[in-house]
Amino acid sequence: MTTSKFYFQTRPNHFWLVFFISLISLGLGSYASLRFGAIRYSHQEVITILAQPFLESQAQNIIIDSRFPRLIAACLVGAGLATSGLITQAVTRNPISDPGLLGINAGAGLALVLAYLLIKKPHYSFILLFCLIGASLAALFVFGLAYQKKASNHQIRLILAGAMMTTLFSAIGQVITITNRLSTTIIGWQSGGLVAVNWSMITFIAPFILFGLGSALFFSHQLNLLNLEKSLSQALGQNIRRTQLLLLAIVLLLSASSVALVGNLAFIGLLIPHLAKLVIRQHYQQLLPLTMLWGASFMVWIDLLCRMINSPYETSLNAVVSLISLPSFLILIRKEQNL
Repeated sequence: MTTSKFYFQTRPNHFWLVFFISLISLGLGSYASLRFGAIRYSHQEVITILAQPFLESQAQNIIIDSRFPRLIAACLVGAGLATSGLITQAVTRNPISDPGLLGINAGAGLALVLAYLLIKKPHYSFILLFCLIGASLAALFVFGLAYQKKASNHQIRLILAGAMMTTLFSAIGQVITITNRLSTTIIGWQSGGLVAVNWSMITFIAPFILFGLGSALFFSHQLNLLNLEKSLSQALGQNIRRTQLLLLAIVLLLSASSVALVGNLAFIGLLIPHLAKLVIRQHYQQLLPLTMLWGASFMVWIDLLCRMINSPYETSLNAVVSLISLPSFLILIRKEQNL
């Protein structure tokens, strides 16, 4: 990489310009998300409803009680999944690591299915608890298989173990769903959707995602140290193992909370950090907030697209994310190989 390109990617003025443009993109996406859908409202109608949110009307029911919590969920989940992907890549030193590919999201999804199997109508607290346990157990299985003392090629083993566990957990979840006729109950979560999001879900689960995002920002300096040489990190006073465990706990919280809110979504934690790294290289005080912002903006626009493709019907969020993210990521890999 040339010196001029390195300067272009890390200078503060460039970061703030990109950050400001990203905020505009998120703002426009949020505005469009409230205005457009199966029913379209004029600019003045949206402004009137937002100015008087408690005035009972059909427009108020749709914009305030349906689209607004959906918008908040899209922002939180997008930011949470993108951040968890970035942290996972930093902790494992593997650029293609992502909670979705490592089986963590699939473990949380299987636990969610079990929650509905064991409890007919589980409270959001039980859903979140089951998802957190499922994500934690999946992480233990995957990292346990990948990082055995006598094993070599840990990076390759990590991806293979994650793919294996993702397939296994998904298959078990589908078997349980079909045999116990749970399809109509959890179809929204399995396809990764925001249709069922309401204010009660947001009120309970949002604080956990916000806490995870805040914790990630607080430990951003530790991520910088973690990406240095091991001996240098230790010389600067970092306890590497404790830091890795702490950061992985943040990943589990963000992943489990996101799955509990909208279901299992893949590739977001893989694509968004790579896009952000085109602007900022290994400077996590800037890379983390930019990743959060891009993740939130990406989810808002994708959710709007899912509502508009076959309106008034909903298109699967997981399908659209996969169709857009996978080719984009392959293009990024090709470009990085040519650098």
